[in-house]
Amino acid sequence: MNVTATTAAAEAASSQPQSTPDLGREDFLQLLVTQLRLQDPLEPVKEKDFIAQLAQFGTLEGVNNLSDEIKKLSDLFQTQLLQNAGREAVELIGRRVTVTTENGSVTDVVTGVRWVDGWPQVVVGGEGYGLAQVEEVFLATAAGGEEASYAG
Repeated sequence: MNVTATTAAAEAASSQPQSTPDLGREDFLQLLVTQLRLQDPLEPVKEKDFIAQLAQFGTLEGVNNLSDEIKKLSDLFQTQLLQNAGREAVELIGRRVTVTTENGSVTDVVTGVRWVDGWPQVVVGGEGYGLAQVEEVFLATAAGGEEASYAG
């Protein structure tokens, strides 16, 4: 069997529905080994074609490794983002804030933090608000009065 026949058989097999949409590392290796095993000894795969296939395999392996590393970085970034948001929300407990609502704004003391779908919400007047809704944070003076505010 020559390379063209093997390639045609592989293409026909790959056109049938599969459980995964993409060919992976194991699929590529299996096709390569099958091609080498079934090749005509009198007309072996040309060296440059074989090198090109190995280069494609190397590229596939590199892309898979890069994809894995990007996923790890994304997960790490997401975790860091959640930790920072949680820390920021907890630091607001006991402070007077103004939050925007659908009906205007509310100014009151943050009495707690709750997590909804993994994201922190500050509890103001018994209601939870996302950190993006915090419009202003008031800093207290040593005498207990409001000295200044930070608008976010």
